[in-house]
Amino acid sequence: MASHFARCTFSSGALASDRLSPALIAHTERFSEPRRQRYLAARSLLAELMQQLYGFTSLPDVITTSSGRPCFADPQLPDFSFAYAGNMIGVLLADAGCRAGLDMEIIRVRSRQAEEYKAQQLSSAEQAWIHAQQDPTEAATQIWTLRQSVLKLTGEGASGMTSLRLQPGSGRLRSVTLREIQAICDVEPLLVWSCALAPDCDRLRLWEFSAAAGWNELRDIRIHQQDMGPRTLRLTSLPTERTLHF
Repeated sequence: MASHFARCTFSSGALASDRLSPALIAHTERFSEPRRQRYLAARSLLAELMQQLYGFTSLPDVITTSSGRPCFADPQLPDFSFAYAGNMIGVLLADAGCRAGLDMEIIRVRSRQAEEYKAQQLSSAEQAWIHAQQDPTEAATQIWTLRQSVLKLTGEGASGMTSLRLQPGSGRLRSVTLREIQAICDVEPLLVWSCALAPDCDRLRLWEFSAAAGWNELRDIRIHQQDMGPRTLRLTSLPTERTLHF
């Protein structure tokens, strides 16, 4: 089973894809201009990915769940997740029948208040792992990105912080909401991304899109291979609740 993570660099003023319906574009008329452009750019990227993989000439209807999570109106279509970091937009498209959660973060030193808030959301195991790493800022960004991707998959968002615990040292995680999850997180020079997926997804294909050059496949990751790189983390669900110790 394969899932697909696509991203593109967003430039202000870029036109929406002609694969978007007039009704969807009209829906954004009352948005602020920055929100409108980001909204349309994300759905344009999703539309291009659906055309690339499944041959759709226009973006299928998208609805929003009660939790605020967008999804296709047709439940037979794949689940997806959006993420934004700086001027980059990402979309994770899960394999059929599976759910997806994507987060991207720029690596940077944040204010003391922001760091203190994040630290309060983390378990002692997560904080210990962060402080044991050579670059704690990068490590903290990884943990936060992993958390956000899983909480997007479950649909909980910020309200689910206490329902999730990570054990990065042992490659394990525990979600009270869903028992079967895996998450893969990678660090690039300025960007950290994390994809949360079903545990039986064994391939993650990374794509880059630009309106000028079209599609470029960046990597094809075999998720279950032993060594995915020194800065890549893969966490999988603990097998039973009894084995969880914090």
